Amino acid sequence: MVQKRRISDLIILSIRILLALIFISYGTGKLSGGQFGNLTEQELATPIKDLSLFKIAWYLFDHQPFKIFIGVSQIIASLMLLYNRTMIIGALMLAPIVLNILIIDLTIMPYGLKLAFAFRLTGYLCYIGLLLFYYKNQLTPVWKTVSNIKPMRSENQKAISYLLVILFIPALELAPGVLKIIYFAVTHPQSFWNGIKALF
Repeated sequence: MVQKRRISDLIILSIRILLALIFISYGTGKLSGGQFGNLTEQELATPIKDLSLFKIAWYLFDHQPFKIFIGVSQIIASLMLLYNRTMIIGALMLAPIVLNILIIDLTIMPYGLKLAFAFRLTGYLCYIGLLLFYYKNQLTPVWKTVSNIKPMRSENQKAISYLLVILFIPALELAPGVLKIIYFAVTHPQSFWNGIKALF
């Protein structure tokens, strides 16, 4: 039993190291310019309707801040996998990244690559699932905590509370717009005042 447990621990550790190495490599590849882009001058001069989805996506993904965000996210999640205290957070962070890559690859890649990456990335997702299952005892209390949201308790104030919610929703929707107006007024004051004058 002890030996079986020891082998399980080694398999889990191997999965953590494998995933970390792979996605650190992917992340640094994005940051160093080794992934995405790489279209030839002839391809760049080709009408978009004549390019494959793969080439179009590879060109678009080469732009910032998308490329640096994905690269840094992959590196951070991978490094977190290597440390016991952050391993579960790293796995939870890496799962949607891998799933997103899988869906993109299924959408844009030619059949041969699509098939290869479908099996490969699905395997990585299974490895992440195995990690989370292996540490399910640590995850269970967290799940109970985050899923135990208490409803509003006061029955007498429920009507008022829901009325306030109806008022809060449009206010929250408008708040980013107000911030945008302030930002525009500070960074482009002349254009801002010209726009105000044009209203009247």
